[in-house]
Amino acid sequence: MFDYPSLNPNTTAWLVYDEGAPFPEAQLVQTFPDFDDTDLVPLEPQGVTPCDRIVTLDVNFTDINGINYAIINNQSYSPANVPTLFTALTTGQNALDPAEYGSTTNTFVLNHGDEVWIAINNFDTGNHPCKSPNMHLKFTFVSSSARSLFSSLASRLGG
Repeated sequence: MFDYPSLNPNTTAWLVYDEGAPFPEAQLVQTFPDFDDTDLVPLEPQGVTPCDRIVTLDVNFTDINGINYAIINNQSYSPANVPTLFTALTTGQNALDPAEYGSTTNTFVLNHGDEVWIAINNFDTGNHPCKSPNMHLKFTFVSSSARSLFSSLASRLGG
């Protein structure tokens, strides 16, 4: 993707909610300064809530047959042959087994109403923003260090 200096990492895109609205003029970024995200502080501090489950996502990039792919938990995503909801509704007790959804889907089966912590560890040498459209997330800890695993913090917090 953008791992090689010969490629232009400056990409412009718009998140479109109203297809009839005009696009604003692109504001190109000429330099990408380092930013220590651990300096960020919340406007309204909130305590850490207990969780029922921690889901860990180890994110990295790899080359497969000369093509750069993002991988999560050492796996590149491929969609399941059967849509997830169909599998969940038609496999009975097997719906609780993550393997039922396919070996390339990185499935995590959760209980209804579970409070879940999602730990995202960036093992790539590049900086990548965390994008989560249409999700209500509360970030309790963000680290710029790819080698500082969330699991050690979670164990200290009782997660």
